[in-house]
Amino acid sequence: MLGGVTACLLTVVEIPNPVAPLSLVSEARAATDDSISISTFYDDLSSHGDWVSYQGATVFVPVDVPDDWRPYTLGHWVYTEQYGWLWVSDEPFGWATYHYGRWGYADDIGWYWVPGTRWAPAWVSWRRDREHMIWAPLPPRRDPDLISIEVTFDTTPDFYWVVVPTREFLAEDISVVVIRDEPEFVRIVEAAEPAGDVTIQNNVVINKVIDVDVIEKETNQQVTVLEVSETETPEQAGKLENNTVTVFEGEVKADPDAKPAELKDIEEVKQVQAGRKSKPTEDAATTEKAPASDEEVKPEETAKPEKPTTEEQPAAEQQQAEPEQAAKPEKPKAKKQPAAEQQQAEPEQAAKPKPKKQESKACDPQTEANC
Repeated sequence: MLGGVTACLLTVVEIPNPVAPLSLVSEARAATDDSISISTFYDDLSSHGDWVSYQGATVFVPVDVPDDWRPYTLGHWVYTEQYGWLWVSDEPFGWATYHYGRWGYADDIGWYWVPGTRWAPAWVSWRRDREHMIWAPLPPRRDPDLISIEVTFDTTPDFYWVVVPTREFLAEDISVVVIRDEPEFVRIVEAAEPAGDVTIQNNVVINKVIDVDVIEKETNQQVTVLEVSETETPEQAGKLENNTVTVFEGEVKADPDAKPAELKDIEEVKQVQAGRKSKPTEDAATTEKAPASDEEVKPEETAKPEKPTTEEQPAAEQQQAEPEQAAKPEKPKAKKQPAAEQQQAEPEQAAKPKPKKQESKACDPQTEANC
């Protein structure tokens, strides 16, 4: 299986707190006066998954999901003039996990979500070919040594990508049209090209990478442009009625002292993951040797920008985390891991291209180093 797809990432990074979420929202960003504490995530999501302490961070692991489950598959895309393509989830935790924070994967605990405080219509990067649309969740990341916008190079593991035929892009349930055949999946992702750049306008994520005209032509359907209705109740987000989609995009207040009412024993979560019949990393040489438990995980290196960003950001916006932008893919030379090493390997491989045989460090969801 191909080793991964290189993408270009525009990101603003900041110095982390011990248990802080991904980013802090400025007062200028909040689209409404509504605000919640980050403890709302801990309280409302606890009935849909396990909160665990993983490598120093508090992360959410969904329960009762199939072995082949992955983020951004149970739901569908809708188009809004305000934000572009917005993910509407069919999952009870979707109002939070697809619009705040980001998803990561580790062989020992599976897919996990790191809470964030900034809203977006979807935290994904995009690729495409003539007949397929492809997207992947943005993994958690932060370089604690920098407080500036940098363009870095990053390898998205192949198993992160979701592939659907373009003609099925408007399906009401994406999960039934996802391409799961391994050889076909590999061929499509390997041949795909970056679809374009997610942009930031007035400190708001705009997800208009995929052209509406292309979708209408390929699906032979007219794309309905939905209105956005804001709600004060987060759980009501994602509801569709009369060409209107309800969203909660209020400010989430970071609280370093907030914590879940109960943390699941990490060993129990690992046992559940170990019992799964299949894992997305099987036969996928996308991860390298993980560091020993007592080995320090160092921050990722930041590549020198190749070209300026399309839009210069005001100083206030530089305090926010920016979404991933696509770059020309490179074919990494991955090596297959021993089984013992795959149990601890993290999915995201970071930083600029490395010489052959140089090993990368595992992803740390707290520092987001090497993610």
